[in-house]
Amino acid sequence: MQFQDIDQPVEMDERLELAGRCRSELGVERVIVVDKMDNAVREAYGGLPNSAYIIKPGGEIVYKEAWGKAGGWPAILDEILGGG
Repeated sequence: MQFQDIDQPVEMDERLELAGRCRSELGVERVIVVDKMDNAVREAYGGLPNSAYIIKPGGEIVYKEAWGKAGGWPAILDEILGGG
């Protein structure tokens, strides 16, 4: 999945579809949380474009990427969170 090849979603259903595609193409089995169209969560975490965060239950940020590179997320999740 190459982010530069993806148009910016303008509707929530498009954003959810992309999250599902990311999950499918990368083989991610963990929960993926999708921000609302107002990007309030992104803004609360610094407002970086195309940023990615891994947040443990309770809100602890355990990983942050200023420019998300989805291909590495499964390995990063396994390393940080201890496998499946």
